[in-house]
Amino acid sequence: MSSYAPTVQRRLAAISSADVAGYTRLMNTDEASTLRLLASHREIVDRLTAGHGGRIANTAGDSVLAEFPSAVDALQCALGIQERIGAVNQEVPEERRLSFRIGLHVGEAMARSGDLFGDAVNIAARMQGVAPPGSVCLSGAAYEYVRTALPLDFEDIGAQRVKNLDTPIRAYLARPSGGHASHSLPPIHRRAESHLARRFHALCHAAMKEVVSAEEIEEPLEYGSLSSIHDAPGIDEQRLAERMGIDLATARRMVKRLKRRGFIEHSPGSGDGRSGGFVVTPAGGKVVERLRPIVRAAHDRIMAPLSDREREMLLDLLARVIKAEDVKSGGSS
Repeated sequence: MSSYAPTVQRRLAAISSADVAGYTRLMNTDEASTLRLLASHREIVDRLTAGHGGRIANTAGDSVLAEFPSAVDALQCALGIQERIGAVNQEVPEERRLSFRIGLHVGEAMARSGDLFGDAVNIAARMQGVAPPGSVCLSGAAYEYVRTALPLDFEDIGAQRVKNLDTPIRAYLARPSGGHASHSLPPIHRRAESHLARRFHALCHAAMKEVVSAEEIEEPLEYGSLSSIHDAPGIDEQRLAERMGIDLATARRMVKRLKRRGFIEHSPGSGDGRSGGFVVTPAGGKVVERLRPIVRAAHDRIMAPLSDREREMLLDLLARVIKAEDVKSGGSS
């Protein structure tokens, strides 16, 4: 009886090989923070790869292997990745920065069950190995496709030996022809608490909105209310408003939505529920169970530039400001 063997396909492709410089050292120094920052960088890689028509074929730890329909698409994607990750790294302490090295080659690759392998992949990996952190290294074959198509400066770094190949491969470094636009906050905004708070809120709100939309929840506040009722069964509208830091009218609106969706119900013994509490239904409990790990992952991505200690410090400082304002206004948290 013969077993099924996946078909091997051969095709001409632009191959991109990327990995993080000094990844082992970074993991040994601070594993949790490194993994968070890597996940944040991978979002950039994945988004730009798809946006340039590419496909991620293989991933392993910090490495990413992708194929593109053209060398121009591959190079534009690689430079975009380096520019955006470089901007993120400006806000990360130097000893914690994750910088990618990217190598590009155009050649015949073999594909099986979605994975890529063969000499073309080996050459791309070799180009990645000689690329300085934050740069893109092209093989001579890739260079010939892009040298007149894009307004870039190329540096010839000579022939490079590739494992299992007798003939050395010529390599070129690619850099944008102009200087990168700075993505740093203007100094005046770095000292403006209200501006920073607004930007931070916008980041958190956008991330949460993307998460909760998968459950057809209209806004993050609705999920926050559901989660609060889940954690404090029997809570009434007044206490929900205090717990969430929202006004009573908004709390009532959230309760009305959640009841309409069948996510909460009046707690036993609360009569008609007008002044009673609420509990989460089995359907609402499943939503909380599904979303909580996704919400935690979204928070991790936002906080990726911070170490664990810095993250705890930020949370403590925010809590102190909020608590002090609650005390002044006669509220509670």
